[in-house]
Amino acid sequence: MPQLSTMIKEKPATVEVGKTLADLLSLWQHQKIGLMGVMDATGKLVGIIGKDLPLSPLVKISLDTPIEALMHTDFIVSRPETRLEDVFFEPGPAVAVVDGAGKLQALFTKPELSVALYQHTKSKAQELEAFLNAAISGIIAINKDGVVTLLNQAGEEITGHSRENAIGKHVSEVLIPPGLLQVLNSGEAQFARREVIETPEGTQIYIANRSPIIEDDEVVGAIAIFQDVTNSEFIAQELRLVKETNKELQALIDSSYDPILIMDPQGVILRFNEAYIRVTGFDRSDIIGRTYQDLHPKTNIHSSTFVEEILQKRQPVTQLNVSPLGNSVLITGNPVEDGNGNITQIVINARDLSEIELLRHDLEESKRLTQRFQDELESIMLPRELNLYTNSPEMQHTIDLCTRVARVNSTVLLQGESGVGKEVLAKLIHSLSHNATGPYVKINCGAIPEQLLESELFGYEKGAFSGASREGKPGLFEMANHGTILLDEVGDLPYSLQVKLLRVLQDMEITRLGGTAPKKVDVRVIAASNQNLEQMVREGRFREDLYFRLNVVTVSIPPLRDRKGDIIPLLSGFKETFCKKYNLDKKFDPKVIKLFLTYDWPGNVRELENMVEGLIVTSPDPLITVESLPPSFLKKANLSPAEMYEQDLIPLKEAVEMVEQKLISRAMEMYGSTYKAAEVLGVNQSTLVRKLARYRKAGGSS
Repeated sequence: MPQLSTMIKEKPATVEVGKTLADLLSLWQHQKIGLMGVMDATGKLVGIIGKDLPLSPLVKISLDTPIEALMHTDFIVSRPETRLEDVFFEPGPAVAVVDGAGKLQALFTKPELSVALYQHTKSKAQELEAFLNAAISGIIAINKDGVVTLLNQAGEEITGHSRENAIGKHVSEVLIPPGLLQVLNSGEAQFARREVIETPEGTQIYIANRSPIIEDDEVVGAIAIFQDVTNSEFIAQELRLVKETNKELQALIDSSYDPILIMDPQGVILRFNEAYIRVTGFDRSDIIGRTYQDLHPKTNIHSSTFVEEILQKRQPVTQLNVSPLGNSVLITGNPVEDGNGNITQIVINARDLSEIELLRHDLEESKRLTQRFQDELESIMLPRELNLYTNSPEMQHTIDLCTRVARVNSTVLLQGESGVGKEVLAKLIHSLSHNATGPYVKINCGAIPEQLLESELFGYEKGAFSGASREGKPGLFEMANHGTILLDEVGDLPYSLQVKLLRVLQDMEITRLGGTAPKKVDVRVIAASNQNLEQMVREGRFREDLYFRLNVVTVSIPPLRDRKGDIIPLLSGFKETFCKKYNLDKKFDPKVIKLFLTYDWPGNVRELENMVEGLIVTSPDPLITVESLPPSFLKKANLSPAEMYEQDLIPLKEAVEMVEQKLISRAMEMYGSTYKAAEVLGVNQSTLVRKLARYRKAGGSS
C-alpha cells in the first residue's frame, strides 16, 4: 500500500490567522488554489480552508468575516510515511501531512485520496493478471450460468482453446470434466481431484482444485486450478503437481481481500491468509497448528459451536459477529466432502462489513458532495447545452465563424435584431475559448442607470461616494478576470463612459472609481447590439474609435425570417425542453407548423421560444392545433382568404376582420393611394382611411 509521501508534489498554500474572507476571495480570484492551511503567528497549523470545503452554516458570513470563523478544524493530521488506506477511513474532510517537527508538508482532500487508492488497486489488478498468466497450471473461472469468464495461458495450452474463443462460452465446450459445474451447483469445494477422461484422442488425466466463488452468501461462480498429468509416469510426479497446485491455491487465497480459514473436522487450522490476520489482529504464531477452540477465548469472530454446527448440518453456516478489533464480520463456513461423503475440511470465508460500510458511506458522501458542487457550479458557469438548434446554411456559417474566432482572443462584435440569439453565440465563443474554465459575466449596458454603470463595470474603492461599501467593491471586469465579459446592448452605453471603456480595451487595465492604481485584467471582450453602430457613429451618438476597437471581428446574425430552415429544428428543440420541464407530452399539428413557417417572427428566436412554451403550457389537448394559437398571432400571420378557410374554425367576426385587413393591405401595396384603393374595393375613401388607421393602431401589417 503506498504512503502519503508518494502523493506530495509541491508545497501547500497557507494563509495567516487574522485574514478575512475578502482577503481569501482575492487570493482565489488571482490564483488557482485548492486547500490552504491556516497558520497562527508561530507558524503552527490551526485549520484548513478551501474552495471545495463548505463554509460553516452557523457563521453569519460577510467579507470582513475572519478566516478563523470559517476554517475547518476537524481535519486529519498524519505523517508522510502513513499508508493511504490507514488515513482514508479516518473521519475528516481532508488530511494535513506534517513532518517530525510538525511542519506542514501537504494538504489532500478525501477525493484526492480516493483517486490514489483507485490507481493503486488498478495496478494490483494488473499484477494479479500477470501472476495468473505466469502460473504453470491452468486456471479457469465461470459465472453462475456456467459461462467461462477467465482462462490463463496455461489453461489455453491444456484445453486447446484460445482465451478469445473460450471466454463467453459454456464451460462444457471448453473443459470436459464436469467438476466445476458440480462445485457451482453444490457450493462445495473440491481439492486434489483426479479426473480420468476418455476421449477419441485417448485418455486424459487431470488434477484439479475447485472452489465456489461466494458473494453475499450466494454462489456466483466457481474457479478451478488444474493440471493435465496424462503423461505423468509416476505417482510422485502427480503428488508434486498436487503440491504445486495447492501452493498456487494458497497464493490465490492470500490474494483475497476477505479472510479465509481452512481447518480439518477437528478444528485444527490448516491454512489461512493475510486478510485473516488483518481482521483478527493475531500474529502467525497465534494461529499455526492451533484449533478454533484455542482461538475462541481470544475472539468471537466465530462462536465455540461454529464447527459443530457445520458438521451437524453438513451445509454452509453463516454468522454475524464482531472481530477483536471491533469490526462487524460476516462469516460463512463450508464443509468439504471427499468422494465417499466424508467431511474432510471446513473452509471459512469472512467479510469485514465495517470497511464496506465505511466505503459505502464515503461513496455516498462523495456523490452527495459532488452533486452539490456540480449544482453550485452549474448555477454560475455556462450551461452544457447551448440549444444551438439549426439547419440553415446561414446560421451554420455564423456558428462556424464563431467557432474559428473562439480560438483567438480578439474582441468580437455580435450584431443582430433582438431575440436572434446573440447571447447564445457569446456563450458558445466563451465555451470554446482558452478562457472557458474562467468566469462568464454578462452586463446589459442599457438596463443599469448611468450613474451606477461606471461603478458596476470598473468597481470602486472604499469611500468613493456616499453609500459606498467600506471595503470597496470589484467591478464586473475584475470579476471576469481570466474569463469572458459580454457587453450586451453596448449601443446604449452612455457617451461619457465610452472613452473609459476604450482605455480598458486598449490597455487591459481598469481603475476603480475613487482609486488611483490601475489593475491589469485578462478578459475576453464580446460586445452585442441590436442597433446599427455604424449609423450611430455617423450621427455622433457613438464614438468612432470605440466602434473600431469593438469591430475587430463582426458576426452578423441573420433574423429568423431570413433563415426559416431553422424554424423546425428550433420548434423541435424547444418542444422537447418544455415538455421535459413541465412533464408533459404535446405535439404540433402540421397546420400549425405550416403557419410558423410562413410567419415573419419579428421577435425572432425569443418570440418562437415563448410561443412554444405558452402553447405547451396552455393547450388542453395533447395535439396543439390552430385553435390553440392566439388570435393576435393569426392576425399577424398575414393569411390569404384561401389559407384561412383551410384552418380550423375561428369566430366569424375575427375571420371577417382578417380578410378585410388582408384586402386593404393588398390594395394599398398595388395602388399606393387611399382614393384608388377605395375605388377598387368599392367603399368610400373616408371608410377606408378609418379602417386603415384602426388596423395600423392594432399592429396590423397594412
